[in-house]
Amino acid sequence: MEHIASVSRSSGLEKGGDALKDFKVQEQYRAFVGEKLHKFWAEKQTKDRQDNILILFRKLREGIFASKRSDAFAIEAYETSLCLSPLFDSPSQTSSILSHLLPDLYTSASIQPPITSVLILLLHHLTAGYPSQRTYFDHLSHLSPNVLDRTSEAYGWISNLAMCLRTRNYIRFDALSRHDVYERLLPVSTSSDEKRNRLDRLPQDALQALVDRLRNKARDGTWMVLRGAYRELSASDESRAWLIKCLLLSSEQASTSNLSFEEWMDGRCQEGHLRPKEEGAKGRWIVCKVR
Repeated sequence: MEHIASVSRSSGLEKGGDALKDFKVQEQYRAFVGEKLHKFWAEKQTKDRQDNILILFRKLREGIFASKRSDAFAIEAYETSLCLSPLFDSPSQTSSILSHLLPDLYTSASIQPPITSVLILLLHHLTAGYPSQRTYFDHLSHLSPNVLDRTSEAYGWISNLAMCLRTRNYIRFDALSRHDVYERLLPVSTSSDEKRNRLDRLPQDALQALVDRLRNKARDGTWMVLRGAYRELSASDESRAWLIKCLLLSSEQASTSNLSFEEWMDGRCQEGHLRPKEEGAKGRWIVCKVR
């Protein structure tokens, strides 16, 4: 299984090059990749191992696509790949998976797309295109009301999130991007099996990864505005509270980074965006303008 040929690379010419077109082999390969994934979660997680797991899932998807398979097995393989791609920070994989999964594969399988896949689609394009929302609106316009009900809580959440970014209402954006706000939109896992429960949580973890990435981009955008508008910054009680809200550093429920205000400002000093106003002084900075 480790060395099974990729359908796209072998073009059927390499020995065993068509093996992954066989449904039974696909199911055996999915079990093999599942064990790799479980081992990854149980042991030290590295970028190389993340990339390897994504490659294995890509090979499986190639076999599924080449065999024109469209059933619950195919959907699960694509959905798991979709959730892993933002978790492992691979936007190109996310785009590739979505282009086959939504709506084509769901339509072929006569399966209603789950709200998690729909939200991942829209969040991915909000993040990838930021600050532009053109591709977000393009994909939103192609989602029928049967796929995303315009009166639903999920639609209200994602549309308000996008509006806050357009209007630079980052205090409201901070509130909307709390875990407890969007987690209630998703199915709840009730499995007691550790492996199953981890897989069931993948959509939630994927959404969290995308929201975190979007918060980081919004923070960088806000910082550019602040850096251009002010000559000095102060961390007095009132100013500190305002900066924390503007820079989306206020909510422990909103991000997995656990980045404090002090840590973030220290990072800007290291990057040359700020310098202490006085030798040994804390909480007062000169803003270094972009040259």
